Amino acid sequence: MSGARRLHWNEAHRAAGGTGAAEPSVAEAIALQKPGLALDIAAGTGRNSLAIGRAGFRVIAIDYSEAGLAILNSQARREGLAIWPVAADLTEFPIPPNRFDLVVNVCFLERAIVPALRAALRPGGAILFDTFTVDQAAIGHPRNPDFLLGRYELRAMLEGLELVRYREGIVTNAKGVKSWRAMALAVRAA
Repeated sequence: MSGARRLHWNEAHRAAGGTGAAEPSVAEAIALQKPGLALDIAAGTGRNSLAIGRAGFRVIAIDYSEAGLAILNSQARREGLAIWPVAADLTEFPIPPNRFDLVVNVCFLERAIVPALRAALRPGGAILFDTFTVDQAAIGHPRNPDFLLGRYELRAMLEGLELVRYREGIVTNAKGVKSWRAMALAVRAA
């Protein structure tokens, strides 16, 4: 990862100044899973990691923004949550196989690591994938096709896992912002 991208995300997370509300799909997913070890990738300031931790999971939160992870770490320590922030470039980080009960990928797309995310699941473990689709380019950020899923691409990426939930369309977040998203919750066979 370039130093310029890291600087951009460090500045963005410092400017945000807090963690924000978890994505609704994260609350939906953790309600269906029993607590265990979770991996939250592209965790940012930890809005989703904190919700997962509050639900009783132990969480490894990976992001390349040290500023974002510092915010997460501070809040996790205040609340006494078992969250371990890891500063790393996900394209270079060795995600351990057969380790996690829950893998969370929200608002992030790096197609090259999807096989590693799938392999990271323990038998019976679940992956939550919730990110932008190609339709998002017409209404806002992101617009780069590298970061936008094609229609039903997510379904194909998770083929072989049991789909518990799947949807594509426009959603509204806690701040009232609309975006085009694909969301899947899929489970590795036990």
